[in-house]
Amino acid sequence: MIKKNLLIPLLPALLLTALFPAVLPAAQPEALRARAAALFDGNGAAPAIEIPRPPEKNSAAMEFLLETRQVLSAGAWNGSTPEMRHFLFRHPGGWTTQAQGVGLEGFLWTKKELEGRFGADTFLHHLPDYFSYLDALLAPVAWTAELRSALKELGGSTLPAAEKNARLNEMLDYYVAGLQDNVRRYDASLWAKKARVYQIFPRAYNLAGRREAGVKSQSGAGGTVFFRDFRPSDFDAIKRMGFDTVWPMGIFPIGVRGQTGTGGGSVYSISDHSTVNPDLGTEEDFRRFVKNAHAAGLRVIVDFVVNHTSMDAKLLFEDPAYFIGHRRPSGACPNQHFEQRHGGERWCIHHGGFWYGGGVSDWIDTAQIDYSNVRLRARMTEIVKGWVTKFNVDGFRVDMAHLDLNNVFGRTWGRTMPRDEFYRGLIGTVKAAKPSTAFMAEAYSFQEDLSACGFDVIYSKFETGREEGQTGWYQAMEHGSPHELASAMNRLAFLAWQSGGAGAVAFTGNHDEPAPERVYGERLPAALALTFLYPGSTLMYNGAEIGYDAAVPAEHKPLPFSVPCAIDWQGGKPEVRKTYQEILSLSASVRKELGDYTIEPLWAPGGQTWTGYVMRSSTYPGRAKAVIGNITRQYTQFTLPDGRTGGLRPGEYGVTDFR
Repeated sequence: MIKKNLLIPLLPALLLTALFPAVLPAAQPEALRARAAALFDGNGAAPAIEIPRPPEKNSAAMEFLLETRQVLSAGAWNGSTPEMRHFLFRHPGGWTTQAQGVGLEGFLWTKKELEGRFGADTFLHHLPDYFSYLDALLAPVAWTAELRSALKELGGSTLPAAEKNARLNEMLDYYVAGLQDNVRRYDASLWAKKARVYQIFPRAYNLAGRREAGVKSQSGAGGTVFFRDFRPSDFDAIKRMGFDTVWPMGIFPIGVRGQTGTGGGSVYSISDHSTVNPDLGTEEDFRRFVKNAHAAGLRVIVDFVVNHTSMDAKLLFEDPAYFIGHRRPSGACPNQHFEQRHGGERWCIHHGGFWYGGGVSDWIDTAQIDYSNVRLRARMTEIVKGWVTKFNVDGFRVDMAHLDLNNVFGRTWGRTMPRDEFYRGLIGTVKAAKPSTAFMAEAYSFQEDLSACGFDVIYSKFETGREEGQTGWYQAMEHGSPHELASAMNRLAFLAWQSGGAGAVAFTGNHDEPAPERVYGERLPAALALTFLYPGSTLMYNGAEIGYDAAVPAEHKPLPFSVPCAIDWQGGKPEVRKTYQEILSLSASVRKELGDYTIEPLWAPGGQTWTGYVMRSSTYPGRAKAVIGNITRQYTQFTLPDGRTGGLRPGEYGVTDFR
């Protein structure tokens, strides 16, 4: 059973402000700039350091944005190798903390967070290190010369260490704010970092059934062909829930060879990446679907299944050398391979796979694409670009994106890789054709490598490699560990604030995960509230909003691929439906009141296990709200900074004004 929501009258905000210095002050950007300007020219009238602006030409502007992302987020890279690593802050007590990112944003966020929690004097021993690190970070980008000069002058000054450190913070505040403003002005794909994505499984969507369930009147009769029969008014139900982007999943032709089950096969075993599954409609039907979505104010993203195809894919017949495999005139193919004939030759092609537990695990209905092959890279880039030029889609959700980074692919398959990452070329080519095109990565490792390649957003499910441990939001909620939740929330807050790197996609479920009510049980309301109030990108899978779950013993997905299924829009679980309605309505209300906002983590005192954050409006300075919830499996006390106390059962949450 799911606990009823608990609306907590939270504290006034006054005492909390000092706890969150990691976020740039939202209220007074002009005052901030004036203070920073005074450091350089002795008065607050105009900054002495000019924030660079992009040139007018599109190609030059794109190059400037790439350099801006380098300065703010990724640092310089040499092919697949980063030339800079995160700054490591060392506490006098012996422990260390890694900056949230390599660039200015990650450095500044973490520096101010630590100084706010432990005192600026605690880290003054790092002052010489700060100036050395910043100079190395900025040196590869010519237009940072003025900032480098100012930093050198400040670093060499005879000011007391505390004053020098304070001036450094203000200088970086000013410069970072200016570069972030550039990104907001000129990055046409920035919408993805705030996208609210509704994921649709067309094969199971039951369009007519949704109409009949009262979501929309004037039902259709009989079966439907999804893209052909999807009416403009069918987008209304999606928009009413607060979503601005649709992701129709599984829209490509599905391979027959190796197909298992009776449900029509895995939609990720694709026989032709370049066109629409005829069972769902024609290319013209899909083109009309995209056009109608745009008219309704919605964007459309589609899958790019980068790593593999079906065993009978068009690309296999085009050229088996596009795949991991070898010619074999006679004899049986090795394990994890299948036979393919082409031009009178016999090939053994490896199933699509990934490195796991000391070897390659595979998907037995797929063929592994070879990204060491430069001709294959060009071919896949052409295919992906075609979805923009032919159908005007707005973006791509890249399946298992981390598998095809040079370092990962080369190690998994024993290949020597081209110097440049495939994704850098792909994303640059597609964005040259349509600059607003966004790229979302499904990835469970190497997130910062993907960000450096130009991805706009990345799944926040599982992220390790950081000193604070696992920081993926989905897995932190699933585990319910207080430490993991605090680390993941801090990571989410940073990713929502920063502009130079990829943002996070927060979700409570999707087509790969069990139904959310099975994962969280009574904890679901708090998990939903803290996820759907997140100001970054969020994702919800169709059917979740009514608690629909058709999982079978061999497949935990709420809409399994292995057996026929269709969402019963009059079914589901009434209590789950009510919970989603309440929280989606709450999310819409908060967004209407605050406009754009950033978040600042609320840190629970020792021994308490609640999670929360403050939402500070960027659109309406001075407006703020706070949310706290209990996603753990045990009751917790809460003590707020104004001294008020109370308790939260698992799943209980509250939202209040924050002044």
